[in-house]
Amino acid sequence: MTEFRFAYPYFLLAIPVLLLVAFLFRRRLGERSRLWYPQLALLRNAPVSLRLRLARVVPPLLFWLALFCGIAAMARPQDVEYRRWFEATGVEIAVAIDTSGSMKIIDMDPRGERVVDIRQYQQGFFGPVTQVGTAKEGTWDRLDVVKAVASKFLSQRKGDQITLTVFGSEARTLTPLTHDVQSVGTLLKSAEIGMVGQATDLRKAILYSLKRLIGLTIEDVIELAKTRSVDFVVRKIKSEKGSYVFDKDAETRVGAAKLNPAIIAAMRAKKPRSQMIILLTDGKHTATEGEEGRQEVLKAAQAAALYNIKIYTIGIGSRNAYTFLRQKKSGRNNVVRIPNDSFDEDLMREISRITKGKFFSAADKQALEQVYADINKLEPNRFKVHQWEKTRELYLWLLLPCLGLLGLELLSRETLFRRVP
Repeated sequence: MTEFRFAYPYFLLAIPVLLLVAFLFRRRLGERSRLWYPQLALLRNAPVSLRLRLARVVPPLLFWLALFCGIAAMARPQDVEYRRWFEATGVEIAVAIDTSGSMKIIDMDPRGERVVDIRQYQQGFFGPVTQVGTAKEGTWDRLDVVKAVASKFLSQRKGDQITLTVFGSEARTLTPLTHDVQSVGTLLKSAEIGMVGQATDLRKAILYSLKRLIGLTIEDVIELAKTRSVDFVVRKIKSEKGSYVFDKDAETRVGAAKLNPAIIAAMRAKKPRSQMIILLTDGKHTATEGEEGRQEVLKAAQAAALYNIKIYTIGIGSRNAYTFLRQKKSGRNNVVRIPNDSFDEDLMREISRITKGKFFSAADKQALEQVYADINKLEPNRFKVHQWEKTRELYLWLLLPCLGLLGLELLSRETLFRRVP
C-alpha cells in the first residue's frame, strides 16, 4: 500500500498566513524609492507599455510562486510504501461445510415471516394435505446464512492457515491450506447446494479435511525409508508439513521399521502444530444407513484423534417439527412445508468427544454467529505482524523549482523589467 504524505505538514500553515498578509498590505509590498517630479500632470495621459504592465505582474508572481514552493519543500513531501507480513504462529483450520439438498431449507433467515401466500392442496381424495407458499425476495436458505457467518469468522482468523471443504454425497476440497483468507472467503461464496451431491457423508467430510492437515505421516516416512536414502528422507521431513505423534503405537511402528536415528531425530524436531476441523452440517450421515454408517464416521474421527486434531461439530437448523424447503431459488421462489428431520446430535457429540473438541447447536443466524465467536475464544489465533515502510523523499521536486523561480525573478528584475531608480 502506498501513501503520499508531508513529514512536517505544519509548515503548510504559513501559506494562508502569507496570503492574508499579502492581501492586507498589498499597497505597501514592493514599494521602491521614488523621484519627486513637480510636473506629474504632464505624464498623466502618457500611454502604458506592455513591458511596464508585465513588470508590475511577472516578478511578484515569480517571487510568490517560489515562496510557496519553498514552504511546501520545507513540509517535506514523501511517497511512502507500507509493507506487512504475518509470522504465523496460529492454527491450521479445516472448514467442512455441508452443501447437501437439505441446505435449501429457509428456517434460519434472521428476518422472520419470510413465507407468504401459504395455501393447501390435497394429493388424491384421501391423500395427505400439503402446504405450499412463496418465499419473499432475497430470503436466505441455510447455506446463505452459513456463507455470511463463516466469511466473517474467516476474516478474523488472520495469521491462521485455512482450508475449505464442501461435502454432500461426495466431498471436495476447494482450497489447500493458505494464509490468503480473502481467497478462501471468495471461494466460499461460490459454493452451491448440491455441487457434490444431495446426501450427507460425514465420513468423507472428515477424511478429506484430514488430508489437507496431516501432511507427511509416520506411515509415509516408513514407506519412503524403504526405497530412498537417509538424506533424502530427512530433507523431505524438514521441507514438508508433517504430523508425528509419538505415542506407544507410533513408537512400536518406528521400532519395527528400524528407521535411521537421523530420520527419527528429524521427525521429533518438527514442532507440533495446533490443528482443528470445523464440521458444519444440518443433517444425518445418510451415505450408509444404521450402525454401520455410525461406526465408519467414528472411525474417521478416531483417525483425526490419532494426530491430536480437534473436531468442532456444529449442527444447524431450527428444532421446529415442520419447516419450509425451497424448491426453486429463482423465479417464483416456491417453498413447500416438510417435516424437519434434524441433525444427529448424539453422533456429532461423540465425534467431538473422541477428538477433544466441542459440539455446538445453532438454530438461527444469531446463534451461529455466537458459535463462531465461542470457537474464536477456544482457539485464539496467535501471530506476529511485521510492518515496515519504504520512504521516497519528494522535496527536490519543489525545492528545485523554488530556486529556479527565484533566479528567474531576480534575473527579470535586473534585465527585462528593470526599473529606475
